[in-house]
Amino acid sequence: MTALRVIAIDDEPLALRRLQWCLEEMPGIALVGQTGDPQHGLEMIRTLSPDVVLLDVEMPELTGFELIESLGSLSDVALPEIVFVTAFDHFAVKAFGISAVDYLLKPVERGRLHEALERARVRRELRDAQARVQELREIIESLRADRRGNGTQKKYENELWIREGDARVRVPVQMIERFEADGDYVRLHVGQRVRLLRARLGDLADRLDPAQFVRIHRSEIVRHDLIAAIRRHDSGRTFAVLAGGREVPVSRRYVSRIAETLRFRKQGA
Repeated sequence: MTALRVIAIDDEPLALRRLQWCLEEMPGIALVGQTGDPQHGLEMIRTLSPDVVLLDVEMPELTGFELIESLGSLSDVALPEIVFVTAFDHFAVKAFGISAVDYLLKPVERGRLHEALERARVRRELRDAQARVQELREIIESLRADRRGNGTQKKYENELWIREGDARVRVPVQMIERFEADGDYVRLHVGQRVRLLRARLGDLADRLDPAQFVRIHRSEIVRHDLIAAIRRHDSGRTFAVLAGGREVPVSRRYVSRIAETLRFRKQGA
């Protein structure tokens, strides 16, 4: 069996070392290059012609998606299969949407990495070079169209995908009542149930429609229609009173924003 030639591109040194450790002595796999610089990674793809690229999504200067778009200019390159490696679940839909082989969450598990690489091997054997070229053209056009669309009108999430065991579960955004920061995760409050999404609340806030959600604290985002009132305690602290009577603290910097939210709701009623 010919060894599958692999390149790893990730700007986190620890993540690169973990990938190297996972690939060591893995049968039928050869790590032929690794780098933390995505521009250098492009050059490595050109010169080393790997079968598979393990690609981080979030990198400075050039994201994983932008790197793929840049592959369109490398006309002399044998196109690799792409396996995304990242710390955050929320890129999964886009990754699969552009035909990535797989999507691995950090810290990468050796078994899952081996599974992804074997899937890449099978895909590579089933498709000829011409089919891979055509697929890359379609992927690049899709990415460029998405970028053009984002330039004219900002798109907000209408669903989130979370990992539960071996499954990925779809959660419609309109069903979520609150988003609560919890370290490297966000707690999604859906009725009586709480689900965990691996993401930063600040990053998530930019992807939520401000017509539906308002940030009330550095660790809390609440759906507009759940805020029944604003209450100031004798201590001087301000709280948002939610439907059902629950009180959630409001940071000073967000008090005026919530007041505006309630005022516009009243005017629109």
